[in-house]
Amino acid sequence: MVELLSASERDAVISPLLREHLEPLRLHEIARRRWIDGSRPPARRLFELQLLKGAALKACWGFSLDFVPHISGGTTRWHRSDKTAMLDIIVDPKALPQPSYLYGTGRLRADLVALLPVAVAAAQRDWERGSTYEGMLTIIRDIREQQTNCFGFRNYTQLPLASVFLLVKTGKLAMAERELEQHMAGDWLKEAAAQKLRQLLHESAGPV
Repeated sequence: MVELLSASERDAVISPLLREHLEPLRLHEIARRRWIDGSRPPARRLFELQLLKGAALKACWGFSLDFVPHISGGTTRWHRSDKTAMLDIIVDPKALPQPSYLYGTGRLRADLVALLPVAVAAAQRDWERGSTYEGMLTIIRDIREQQTNCFGFRNYTQLPLASVFLLVKTGKLAMAERELEQHMAGDWLKEAAAQKLRQLLHESAGPV
């Protein structure tokens, strides 16, 4: 029977379950359904339950990287604090079930009890894999080549930028420049922002 939960009813079920699984891993809640460990910048571990159409939720996780910019309002900006962190490297597995809050609290709780142990264990594995910049690049490469996320690689605006700036961090400037130009192809980005990204890329590489 349909019993759509209000936002407060939904989050009253979600919050304690996330706390149970994520507090022992040293993550803390920064917003509803968003948890972070910002103790080791420039990489911050993130875990989120994102809202979907149709009263569903999906689990995503990964890293927010202080040295990766984002584009907002046609200009480059930074997200270098726990409060502003965003998923630059986003693991968004299409194989995971998506809990529903359309059928009351009991159904939502059961869905989350089934999902969270699996999702959090997978997140822990990816956080361990991403303990180095090379490891982070491996995660991104797997997402791109194995198409494990819900959407295509370039549907995530931050994944290509994370790849580009991680390539620089691992000494692969020429490859990073090629990937950045591919990412900026077309007319979606203002020229001033494109030039700024090129500048930031070279600044990230350090002196030649």
